[in-house]
Amino acid sequence: MTTVGDQNEHVATEVRRRRQQRDWTLDVAATRLGVSRRLLVQIESGQANPSLSTLLSIATGFDISLVELLAGADKPSITVQTDNAAAPMLWEGPLGGVGRLLVGSDPLELWEWTLAPGEERRSNAHRTSSREALLVTKGAVTLCVGSSDPVVLRSGQSALFRADEPHWYRNDTRTPAQFVLAVHEPSGGVA
Repeated sequence: MTTVGDQNEHVATEVRRRRQQRDWTLDVAATRLGVSRRLLVQIESGQANPSLSTLLSIATGFDISLVELLAGADKPSITVQTDNAAAPMLWEGPLGGVGRLLVGSDPLELWEWTLAPGEERRSNAHRTSSREALLVTKGAVTLCVGSSDPVVLRSGQSALFRADEPHWYRNDTRTPAQFVLAVHEPSGGVA
């Protein structure tokens, strides 16, 4: 089972390694990664528990996927998440919702999300040509992509959409909503 401490230590090592590989000073890296110098120092020393938004910003700054940032050195040909409840929780909502990265290998991620009633998760645009597929497994989720009208997806319904523009998921009901999300984020230019 991967603990938060283990995950933070891995992120610390990976961020420091990638920064040094590029010969970036802390100041240069902080600017390019979209974080403060102080937070970058904390991340590299394993003393920070970076939010999902921070991890996404760092991955974008390095021009890699989130999975590449979080992955171990060499991935086996089959990765098994034996206990989804033990998967890294990379988002925690203000009302009790959670987002867990179950498995992933660049450029594909599989997430499990729970949104409490009234809770929302906003996401910035991903890389150009990114796509997401969402399957609601419990309750209802309101999905909005870019400037399109929101769409309500109910349990058993799914959607495929462009993730290279801002998008969000929201629970407008009085009961928890759960969904599985597959993210395909090809390497390359950032949107």
